[in-house]
Amino acid sequence: MTNAGIPGYRETDAGWIPKDWAPLSLGTIASARKSKAVAQHGVRCVELEHIKSETGRLLGWDSGGAQASIKTAFKQGDVLFGKLRPYLRKYAVAPFDGICTTEILAIHPKDDLADRSFLFQLMQGDGVFSTVEALSYGTKMPRVSWSDLADIVVGVPSLAEQRAVAAVLIAVDDKLDVIARQIEATETLKQGLMQTLFSRGIGTLGADGRWTAHAEFKDSPFGLIPTKWGVQTLGEVCDGALQTGPFGSQLHAHEYQDEGVPVLMPKDLVNCRANLETAAKVSQTRAEELDKHRLNRGDLLFSRRGDVARFALIDEKTQGALCGTGCLKAIPGKAHSPAYLAHLLQLDVVRTWLEQNAVGQTMPNMNTAILASLPLVVPDDRAEQERIADILDGVDAKANLLDEKQTNYQALKRGLMQKLLTGEWRVKVDAGMAA
Repeated sequence: MTNAGIPGYRETDAGWIPKDWAPLSLGTIASARKSKAVAQHGVRCVELEHIKSETGRLLGWDSGGAQASIKTAFKQGDVLFGKLRPYLRKYAVAPFDGICTTEILAIHPKDDLADRSFLFQLMQGDGVFSTVEALSYGTKMPRVSWSDLADIVVGVPSLAEQRAVAAVLIAVDDKLDVIARQIEATETLKQGLMQTLFSRGIGTLGADGRWTAHAEFKDSPFGLIPTKWGVQTLGEVCDGALQTGPFGSQLHAHEYQDEGVPVLMPKDLVNCRANLETAAKVSQTRAEELDKHRLNRGDLLFSRRGDVARFALIDEKTQGALCGTGCLKAIPGKAHSPAYLAHLLQLDVVRTWLEQNAVGQTMPNMNTAILASLPLVVPDDRAEQERIADILDGVDAKANLLDEKQTNYQALKRGLMQKLLTGEWRVKVDAGMAA
């Protein structure tokens, strides 16, 4: 442990903790509620899916009466801890009295030993969670029981210091909550813009640089679209330039190595972009032999099996990689904006079409013939395509910044928890907290 041998610390069953902290089991400082109840109309009922992973937030609840199964009654301020598949880290502080599925533990502190907010932070800490994962039983649906959790020994400071530690971590949680809401608002904004832009368009660009909105519309498989727009298949958009990646007989697993030219597989297609960090690699010599599978900026790479709606737009960072086994490559023609197509492919109606037209019972599969027949709504003017893409790219850029900000604050929270919940860093207790 990081505190080992430091003056003022002692070794205990909870590890090295400050000498003025007590090594206590969770069962000593808290207990799980055992009162059972049946869902009734008007009683708020929390299920596992209502708890958002790693945020401590409830996404909603049922109004009760929908199911007659036995539930656990909880009180406002209880820590709701998902004991089914605990690796999902589903936990929240109950904002009201209610009932919850028996797959959620309703844990409440013993007031003379533990502060509610500190207990909530403690249950999230790696010290508790690493033990929870080790204690989980069951292969397909692992779970953990309160009797197992109750035996976990943790370092417990005074109530005043608990409140001080919790205050620091809650401040970071509040910031994370703000960022999460900003991300949700940005996602909602993008969905609204996509519905408008792919049905109403931008308009026509005049010689003075101004856009004139479309005035006439027509019916299409996508609903009303501007009269000047058309519905084309992906095969037409790409002038037939669709290609399957190398088969297993052309590229063997033993040829992959740690360094070299990336070979992109379906698993490497994340959030409509290619992730080179997770990609397998082949030697430069082997890559030259597979040059017809080389990817250029603007190419679209599709998953050929599994999640057939997964795809990536190849950009300047990922160009030069190879289309791997399990992928299909599409090369848009010069009249079409790859960025516009990449946003269009994110529409639910497009994803649904791909999923419904894939073949295979056990695992969905895609081929070039099916992919070529994918219908797409396309403005006749590439300038309008690019303007639509620019608007949506701007929203994506904002979302990416928020994602990065969220990741940084999550890392900050994990670091603070490691230091504060082990006593490696001490928080000054003011008179108010001590009182």
